[in-house]
Amino acid sequence: MINKNFKMSAKGGSASGGKDLYILGSKINDISLTEVIAEIQELFSINKKGYIVTPNPEICLVGYKDKQFRRITHNSFISIPDGFGLKLGARILGSKLKNLTTGIDLCWELLKLAEQNSYSVLFLGGKQETGERVKNLLKQKYPNLKTEYINGGQFDSQGNSTQSNLINLINSIKPDITFVCLGAPKQEYFMSRNLESLETKLMLGVGGSIDFLAGEIKRAPNSWRKLRLEWLWRLNQEPWRWKRILRAVIIFPLACLRWRFGNLFIYRNNVAGMIINDEKKILIGFSCKFHYWQLPQGGVKKGESLEKAIIRESSDEIGSTNLKIMDKFENCFKYKFRQDYWYTDKYKGQKQSLFLIKFIGNKNEIKPSAEFSNFQWVGKEEILDIVSPNKKEIIQIGLDKFKKYL
Repeated sequence: MINKNFKMSAKGGSASGGKDLYILGSKINDISLTEVIAEIQELFSINKKGYIVTPNPEICLVGYKDKQFRRITHNSFISIPDGFGLKLGARILGSKLKNLTTGIDLCWELLKLAEQNSYSVLFLGGKQETGERVKNLLKQKYPNLKTEYINGGQFDSQGNSTQSNLINLINSIKPDITFVCLGAPKQEYFMSRNLESLETKLMLGVGGSIDFLAGEIKRAPNSWRKLRLEWLWRLNQEPWRWKRILRAVIIFPLACLRWRFGNLFIYRNNVAGMIINDEKKILIGFSCKFHYWQLPQGGVKKGESLEKAIIRESSDEIGSTNLKIMDKFENCFKYKFRQDYWYTDKYKGQKQSLFLIKFIGNKNEIKPSAEFSNFQWVGKEEILDIVSPNKKEIIQIGLDKFKKYL
């Protein structure tokens, strides 16, 4: 039976069969293999859609540098703990991870479930010969399982394929379950971006597990697995993976240490823009991420001036470059990040510099963006009643500092 805390997300769902952890910003459901299968059965029974991600230490390092990737894990139906290194990472970060649920074990259990319930299965990506081999081997092992394979063409780092008709091709098959074999982060971007447009109920990012399913790579014996040396067994079979093993065994723990202790005192530079028009009204946007009204703001890149950063961020977020800096108030506000969520970073929080900016363009230039779904011009008398409570302090600072302009 599905856990009573089960909650569906906008992308399909988020399972709460166990405690949620965040390792380097990536969500990990502390959930057993049995619980994962129960959650999947419930997903099918209520006719919802979702995707499963399989973070291991190396994949968490992707999220360490890529905040959008963290959002993808946060929106996943389930994010399984795949790899013993995650237990070490959780402990370094001050948490405890009880379960380990490897991607290959989940693959086999899901294939059994598919045969038992007459679910059709599609494998997407990987080498053509590997995909065909998996398809043929599964026909022998699960004679009643309906299985298809699509190569899908070449995929870029954002999961976009060179095969223009790929979505239509998948929809012509209408698989109940799609195993996406592209490797991280390609497969996660593909699943997140295409879940709604695909006629498939469940997607699972399996990466190199397709090689195990095809029998091209032999899994470590149980004795090695019990000693948590599966990584060494695979390294012996694929010596070229040494750089990846290095990242998982050495760099991952160091990143966890920096994440935990670096954010005790380091604040990231951030800029916010109080944009005004000829009527001295202030522009605010409705955040797509947090669902509240706020000023445009963003981080400062390494080596970038505050002035360049605020123009870049404001232009990207409102869709217009017709902006003129009138005044600024450097490092006028600090705030802390929550340390248990995907949008946190290897910082304690952000220190903001506030800019007063004159909009000198046409109001029709301002359009929704990836950051803001809507905008409105508001007067200084009403702005504090509209914006999010956690954004009021920086705005009050601006109202006081830039009083002569307003």
